[in-house]
Amino acid sequence: MISVIICSRNLELLKGLSENIQETIGCSFELVAIDNRKNQYGICSAYNSGIKKAKSDILCFVHEDVRFLTKNWGEILLKKLQDKKVGVIGVAGTTLLPEDGIWYNSQRPFVQGQVVHSFNGKEQVERYGTLGKDSEVVVLDGLFLSCRKETAEKFRFNEALFQGFHFYDIDFCVRVSQNFNNLVTYDILLKHFSGGNIDKEFQDSRKKFIELYKHLLPYTKLKLISQKRFPWQTLNYDSNKKYPKILVGCPTSDSHAYCLDEYIGALFSLDYPFYDILIVDNSEDGEYKKKIEEYGVWVIKSSHEPSVLKRIVDSRNALRQYVLEKDYDYFLSLEQDVVPPSDVIKRLLEGKQKVSSGLYFGFTNKYEFPNIKSGTVVMPVVYKLFENNEKTKEAGLQALRRFGINEINPPRKVAVRMVGLGCMLIHRDVLEKITFRYEEGKMNTDDRYFSDDVFKLHIPIVLDTSVRCKHLLSGKSWDWATLF
Repeated sequence: MISVIICSRNLELLKGLSENIQETIGCSFELVAIDNRKNQYGICSAYNSGIKKAKSDILCFVHEDVRFLTKNWGEILLKKLQDKKVGVIGVAGTTLLPEDGIWYNSQRPFVQGQVVHSFNGKEQVERYGTLGKDSEVVVLDGLFLSCRKETAEKFRFNEALFQGFHFYDIDFCVRVSQNFNNLVTYDILLKHFSGGNIDKEFQDSRKKFIELYKHLLPYTKLKLISQKRFPWQTLNYDSNKKYPKILVGCPTSDSHAYCLDEYIGALFSLDYPFYDILIVDNSEDGEYKKKIEEYGVWVIKSSHEPSVLKRIVDSRNALRQYVLEKDYDYFLSLEQDVVPPSDVIKRLLEGKQKVSSGLYFGFTNKYEFPNIKSGTVVMPVVYKLFENNEKTKEAGLQALRRFGINEINPPRKVAVRMVGLGCMLIHRDVLEKITFRYEEGKMNTDDRYFSDDVFKLHIPIVLDTSVRCKHLLSGKSWDWATLF
């Protein structure tokens, strides 16, 4: 059972929240509503009273102007709080509390979590972090806090110092974090009907908090503090719509360091409510991984195999495995030197295809065009059968040729035989059937083998030639043709 504790000042809001909890929590619960319509309590006093009255070992402190959008969120919470190392769980917070005490001012890569806000009937989702997985933080926003009752009884809310409705949450979490690990979870989504109020009471409470913790601020448990700062994303959202879950990522190595800033900027600009980022680094050492992590992006290290193709395939299969294990609907393969339009996910989803791709251009190579000097001519990285009679051959033996400029205009959707994995949206159904592969000693990349395997399954690859990406070729110190 879960005890849901609310400091209530509006019976209509309380009634709506109670009904919402009943519909979504997925386990037994009790509602501990502290009637504060006469404003006789500060929120600390109300919450401490709720702690005394609560019958459950698991407590949730929730603002009454929220609604839960996640089904069975109570079961999710009960499972997470089985870990005795966990102190407080919330849905938004930061790994670095800045000197001004305002948690969200630390920006990315420190802020974590996501919350839907609703104003005047318009919904937006605040996407603070990019990890999409539980993240340890030092403080959490008070719209939703959950912990074991023994934790709440030990630390209690500081009603002696905070008589109002601000900084009670930050103070509580700072103290708990000295002994436990506070977590932001992305597994529970809330809609909040308020954006907060920075009024005189807020500023007075902030001053009290800073004075109390001036010896500690800025406060973090991180060993290394990134010097980079990025704003989080605010995206349009519709809580009545189901959004496919997308993983965006690529294999990479330090050979792509020249375009890292622009690539990360593109990832942070994607206009889609729910996507996570995962990059697999197969560099020789771990330095490039550290560099990427400074942006707040999740990176895993893959082995540095002697064969470049094997490195790439191993890394890509690590991404494939993550998509399948974590129940993503799609994988957006977005190579580190490809910058798509910000609405690329929405536009590729519109086609409702199992495999769809944006368009980008690349240099010709000496194998396809022996009479053209490498690095001088760019063409679409998309292929069709060289001749119609190629259809009678096995997929791996079919001869392919590049599209010409006239074949991509006017912008349209067209079925193709092969396109590079630079900007390709792949449904999990396809990934369940196909593993990325290559063949040692052959002058084919995993793009070709993937297209062959898709072709064998009679799954069309659809190219949207209106989704045009920038290919960051300038600054590249190597050529694909030298890798074989």
